[in-house]
Amino acid sequence: MNGDNSYLQFDGIDDYIEIPSSSDFSVATGGALTVSLWIRPAVLIFPSTEGGDEKYVHFAGKGERGQQEWVFRIYSQDNGVGRANRISFYVFNLKGGEGVGSHFQDPGNPVQAGVWLHVVGAADNEKTYIFINGTLIDSDVYVEQIIPQNGNAPLRIGTRDFSSYFQGQIRELRIWNRLLSESEVNELYNTGLASPDGLVAEYLLGQDIAVDTAGTHNGTIDGPIWVPRDG
Repeated sequence: MNGDNSYLQFDGIDDYIEIPSSSDFSVATGGALTVSLWIRPAVLIFPSTEGGDEKYVHFAGKGERGQQEWVFRIYSQDNGVGRANRISFYVFNLKGGEGVGSHFQDPGNPVQAGVWLHVVGAADNEKTYIFINGTLIDSDVYVEQIIPQNGNAPLRIGTRDFSSYFQGQIRELRIWNRLLSESEVNELYNTGLASPDGLVAEYLLGQDIAVDTAGTHNGTIDGPIWVPRDG
């Protein structure tokens, strides 16, 4: 398929993309990391969640039990902790149990099913950051226990460790080994032009395998189907 006329649709049950582990995807390697992607949730109540009453879905991340690194999550609308469709970016200590995250949740401008959102999560050795549609929304300081380290878990898209799955579409995931400035994120959102400085991986997700057009970290697609581009 061609990225000009199709997107990947994740079914929310067992669809995912997996890219082998690389230190290029770790905050610890260069002391900073930025991850950018577009998501379009198909629903606001997700069929496969985790976290008990928190009911969240991991839609991209690197980590699993004993190898925690970073993750994006979106909360199901029917969660029991007042986080309806909150979007968060978290960084953890390697063993888990401690983490810090920045989030977006705006009752006046809620996440909508069928509407694309540009989400950027970033971290250095002091803070996490989240940008939505080109704007910095939140940043949070690490607690003392958070020390980013390299782990051996793969990078996955559509899930993180098979405990929950995203339902909707995902495209254009990119990873940099540095912090992007707000102006760079804004330009990326408005023009689609990605700075090559520090870009270690780029998955446009418009081909039959998850080709890394910026490097050599190719991935495999397990389950998602191609759907026609409609905007």
